[in-house]
Amino acid sequence: VHITSQAFPSANNFTIDNIFSSSYVNYIMMINMLNTTTDDSLDFVFVKSGTPDTSSRYRYTLKGYSNSGNSTSSYSNGSTTFGKLFYDMDADSEAGASATFTIYSPFAGYQRKHIGGIAVVQKNTAANTAPYYIGSDYHNGTTQQFTGIKFQTTIGHNFRAGSVSGGYSSVSIYGVKNS
Repeated sequence: VHITSQAFPSANNFTIDNIFSSSYVNYIMMINMLNTTTDDSLDFVFVKSGTPDTSSRYRYTLKGYSNSGNSTSSYSNGSTTFGKLFYDMDADSEAGASATFTIYSPFAGYQRKHIGGIAVVQKNTAANTAPYYIGSDYHNGTTQQFTGIKFQTTIGHNFRAGSVSGGYSSVSIYGVKNS
């Protein structure tokens, strides 16, 4: 069930809150042709009632293979203050990154949250296409009920302002019915 579609602003972070609730356990998130003003990566943190959780409770692994013939990866090697969704996005116009992610149990009464997906990224140059498998998790010793997600660039470069109707630099989130 469609919950929201929004365009990324011309800023280095973007929060969507009040999207996770007891109505659904899992969610699908689609990011379309996200682009930044300078090459960068995309991180996230979960949000609870407007407050980002930046505690050291996130881990991530991204593994890909580019059409240049090289294997590529990014991983946290332990806990960090963010999860990662895209790695090394090229900033050339008509480049960027797209993906479909499943967000598992962000609001459910459970200590661990997962985000998994498959992405296509123009890595470092517009001519270098790399598919990635992505796994990020959050784990806390107590139950957390997150209501939103904050996107942020790793280095701090701005997103290129997007358009939902134009299909670029936008995100759509859907609730998955349990029955």
